[in-house]
Amino acid sequence: MTWPDAYATASEEQAHVAREVDRALISIRNLSLQSSEGTQQTLIASNELSQLAVNLNQMVARFKT
Repeated sequence: MTWPDAYATASEEQAHVAREVDRALISIRNLSLQSSEGTQQTLIASNELSQLAVNLNQMVARFKT
């Protein structure tokens, strides 16, 4: 293999690795966005559940008096 051929092969391999890293980073970004959305949904549900618990405690307190 000549130097120009070896150089071209190495450049192609580096480009291939760079594309793989790019795809991996995009996947990580997408998973991070999904995780963030899931966290937001969990926060909303938790707040709603907390409010339901407060309401239930108030209703139960009425029966005690």
